[in-house]
Amino acid sequence: MPDERIKILLLDDDEIDRLAVQRYVQRERLPYDLVTATSIVEARLKLRQGRYDLVMLDYNLPDGTGLEVLADVRDMPAIFITGSGDEKVAANAMRQGAYDYLIKDPERNYLIVLPATVNKVLERKRSEKALVESEVKHRLLLDSIQTPTLALKHDLTVFYCNDAYAALVDKTLAELEGQPLLAVFPRLEGSKTLAAYRQALESGETQEVEGSFGERHYRSRIFRTPWGVLAIAEDITERKRAQEALVRYNEELERRVAERTADLASANERLERSYDDTIQAVIAAMDAKDSYTRGHSQEVRRIALAIGARTGLAGPRLKQLEYAALLHDIGKIGISDLLLTKRSGLTGDEYAEVKQHAVIGSRLVGQVELLRDVGHIIAAHHENWDGSGYPQGMAGEAIPIEARIIAIADSYEAMTADRPYRKAFSHAEALERLRQSAGSQFDRFLVDLFIAMPEHELHPA
Repeated sequence: MPDERIKILLLDDDEIDRLAVQRYVQRERLPYDLVTATSIVEARLKLRQGRYDLVMLDYNLPDGTGLEVLADVRDMPAIFITGSGDEKVAANAMRQGAYDYLIKDPERNYLIVLPATVNKVLERKRSEKALVESEVKHRLLLDSIQTPTLALKHDLTVFYCNDAYAALVDKTLAELEGQPLLAVFPRLEGSKTLAAYRQALESGETQEVEGSFGERHYRSRIFRTPWGVLAIAEDITERKRAQEALVRYNEELERRVAERTADLASANERLERSYDDTIQAVIAAMDAKDSYTRGHSQEVRRIALAIGARTGLAGPRLKQLEYAALLHDIGKIGISDLLLTKRSGLTGDEYAEVKQHAVIGSRLVGQVELLRDVGHIIAAHHENWDGSGYPQGMAGEAIPIEARIIAIADSYEAMTADRPYRKAFSHAEALERLRQSAGSQFDRFLVDLFIAMPEHELHPA
């Protein structure tokens, strides 16, 4: 298929330059039909007589400069030709409408890039023509959209808007189209909407932004297009109001929940105080039953909490340890006073009966909701690390750590207090006995931790 012929008007008063262009076109067999002019007057005449696919304008002419002809080429693309050192002139020509420029050199090497420059200019012209046709199609399409629609050029000039957008902003199409956006809406400066337009232009990524006009709320989706950006707004007023109502409802619900939680916390605190008071009353009854161990449970509690805190127990676990330490001997309520206060040694049957206090205590506290998780600790506080304890013969870490802690606290307190059958051991003697039983009766790790504790923690002033 033969190349499509390109009709070019060449305005140049230098005969040698004109011939050089003509010979280059012939030699390279370029599909150019050259028409020449040597002055501005002649060029204007030929422009009035016909159309050209391309106009090439030299700068220095006998009756002026090529810049004066740019206004006459109308919608025909122009390439500006100037001498070396006149790049500023070429840049000025580009600002006035020229599509491209060539810089002459003495050897006329600029002709080498002539075909590429012509092709680039014509391709740009075809693209612009296609864009205009596309814009017409887009305008027809956008006119059919019932939601507010705004099209902006790359310089944020309003290229198009539909009737719905004009009605939204209370302006006519004539007041909007062709106007710089910020000239029409100066309050947009620094806004999220303007930032979204610019972000869409720079990144090409679709943006979303919300705004309001009067009492109506809109969410706009902003798309980059060949001419700039297109923003299509969606009225979300009802959705926004529903969301705000939901937020208010949730805030009110949270307020009520907070109030209810506070009431429950207060009730739980009162209930816990009530339990504490009840436990203290039970302990008082236990102390009355065995005067020689009066205060024993409180001391075991204090020592057990000191050990528990060092092992990392906290929160509910530490509270369970406290209750278990206070009530570890509650089962003795079900044991005969004669056995508990007997000065001489117990028989086998008597000792077996006394050992039941761990089971009895576990069953007693298991009937109280708050103490339900404490029963298994009380039941195990006489179990030994090596499995030789009672009532189940549990061993090692199968024994709850709280029970292992209470076992040490119970033994230490018993050894360092006077009993009917012996005098109290010293702190050092009690620690040595614990050390000797570590790994058999007691958890060695907990014994070592207990021995390392400063004495003032065990015997506060």
